[in-house]
Amino acid sequence: MGDDTEQKKAQTDYACAGDRHYEDASFLHGDGRLLNADHLFGLAVECLMKALLLRFGASDGVSMRGRGGSESDRIWWDDPNASNPNRRRQALGHINEIRDALPLLLSGRPGPNLQEALTRVSEDFEEWRVDDRYADGTHLAQPLLSRRREAAALAHELHLHVQYTGKLP
Repeated sequence: MGDDTEQKKAQTDYACAGDRHYEDASFLHGDGRLLNADHLFGLAVECLMKALLLRFGASDGVSMRGRGGSESDRIWWDDPNASNPNRRRQALGHINEIRDALPLLLSGRPGPNLQEALTRVSEDFEEWRVDDRYADGTHLAQPLLSRRREAAALAHELHLHVQYTGKLP
């Protein structure tokens, strides 16, 4: 069963996953496979935003350490709006669940372009659900898909800017 090569543990790399999902989504969109393209655009945006939060949000408590300080496969952050101080450490979920954490990328920056990009990305994916992978596709309207595709392109461009310059715009 299988080959004899040693199995490596998969390493979490949100930036790499975001690039891969974005490229695959673009390919599927061009091939007319719109429902799967929309799903991958959502995953791409989620991964790209998580990569940016990991890179620039450390001073605000963003890291791969969960409650109690243990290493995790998920991203965690210190939610300043949490009503229970013992529950401030929150796991970041899917793109529709991380809106509250995105302003951490703006802390200390005037960046109106970045503000616009983050608002656009989070608004267009507010109703995106990872469970839509089970859907029949009748819920997806073409104008929404177009906006999500544009928002994913914006997130990808932001990611590329950071890769080349090492900083947010």
